[in-house]
Amino acid sequence: MIGFLKQAITGRRAGQPVRAQIMGARPVRNPLVNWERYLPPHADEGSMPPEVVLLQVPRRADKWGNLVARFFKLPTHRKIELDEMGSDVWEMCDGAATVEALTRAVCAKYHLNRRQGETSVTAYLRMLAERRLVALRSASAGGAVKPASSAPQQSGRKRKNERSSRAASER
Repeated sequence: MIGFLKQAITGRRAGQPVRAQIMGARPVRNPLVNWERYLPPHADEGSMPPEVVLLQVPRRADKWGNLVARFFKLPTHRKIELDEMGSDVWEMCDGAATVEALTRAVCAKYHLNRRQGETSVTAYLRMLAERRLVALRSASAGGAVKPASSAPQQSGRKRKNERSSRAASER
């Protein structure tokens, strides 16, 4: 009950990182992902297009991944081409710069106000983190900032009832 009231008052679940934690986190690229900057071939002839980043993400290499890959003749990696802003953010995800520093750099380069830049960078980093291309390291502890669980929290009474029924079934 108290957890429900706290969530209703603060508007966030327990364990969900606050804005200050996210802005102080340091994004780190996945070391398994190979990447390179290149000039896209589909660029216009008249103007000089910006270089973009091409990611090469390896596929699953466990028993089931290999079986599915053999059956469907899947390649060993998939390619993802990032846009200009995404390429700049990707290059800055080296573990040295915080999300706050990335936001300031994007705002300065693309002439965005702080709110637009922060929204763009955090949404982009969330998408990269969901695809396991980037991890966020907390600035203080050196550990990863964990996203909020999508599963609803169980109440204490329900967990207690589950424990007592489990104990009764073991007897």
